[in-house]
Amino acid sequence: MFRSHESINLQQAGRMRARSGPGRMLGNMLRRIAVAAGSLMMLCAANVAAADNYPDANRAIKLVVPTGAGSALDLLARAYGQAMANVASLNVVVENRPGAEGVIGIRTVLNEPANGYTMTLLSSSMLALNPIMIPKLSYDPLKDLEPIITLSTAGLVMSLGTSTKFETLSEFIKDAKANPGKYTCATSSSTLRMACEFLQASAGIELLLVPYKTTAEAMAGIASGDLDVIFVDAGSSLVMWQSGRMRPVGVATEERLASLPDVPTMKEEGLPEFLMTAWYATFFRTGTPESVTKAMQEIMVKASEDPGVKAALATFVHEPLLLVGEDVRTKNREEIELWTNLVRENNIKIGQ
Repeated sequence: MFRSHESINLQQAGRMRARSGPGRMLGNMLRRIAVAAGSLMMLCAANVAAADNYPDANRAIKLVVPTGAGSALDLLARAYGQAMANVASLNVVVENRPGAEGVIGIRTVLNEPANGYTMTLLSSSMLALNPIMIPKLSYDPLKDLEPIITLSTAGLVMSLGTSTKFETLSEFIKDAKANPGKYTCATSSSTLRMACEFLQASAGIELLLVPYKTTAEAMAGIASGDLDVIFVDAGSSLVMWQSGRMRPVGVATEERLASLPDVPTMKEEGLPEFLMTAWYATFFRTGTPESVTKAMQEIMVKASEDPGVKAALATFVHEPLLLVGEDVRTKNREEIELWTNLVRENNIKIGQ
């Protein structure tokens, strides 16, 4: 039977359409899905295996500290790093990433794999105040960070520099009311900024807020007589108090500190609502396997009992605070709500 070239070409075109049409496209798509699913399953299996073997003693654990070397947070991290080596033979490497109210260090952690080998130690300032004080904050502490445990807590202390003559907080407030804008208050973090703002609102005074990059620089300003007021924890202030370069006038805690029995609380000095206590906690980034987080929690709970950690907390004038996992997140959420309400109730103006 004779078939023209035209009919043969039409049949060939039909077969080509069958091979390249919707059926073949669907087949290719299914094959790609199968390959992707297989790769995902292999990745999940690898992650499970890595989690089951966590921590690997041959791998270093990076502990990111969003403040400079020698800061209270840095010293606390190094004390715990040594304790983790003692109790679990881990090699903990402290990496300082200071700047931008802790944001630089936190972003560093969020950009690392969620495998348990990068963690961070943060202060409550970065967890509860940054969301209030920093517009368009680039992280959400409640969603982006996986809590491990809290380590300690420390009450803030208001100190006056040698530039002032006052021996008590009430004397300072009286003169500050009579001279609006005369006195300066150092800010180097969200905590110090909030403390200065809270003091103005609760005492009914007007201060000149002076920003510094670090608390160490702010304290140098106090020592030189360039600043009048600063809020810092007791452990960081001891040397300055002992040298007479500044003097404590009020502690922002419910009760007087055992280490400062002669220094009244802010409440005793007429500011009953003025309570500011910093706390410190460790985190992975969200997405870290639950088994990895639990393993690190167990290690850090053991590390909290290490004699070196206990001695460090005593030196820093910190009190132990042990909350684990979701209890840390709950505390964080409650403090954000607390400070949000205090800002609104006291009409505190949060600038850029």
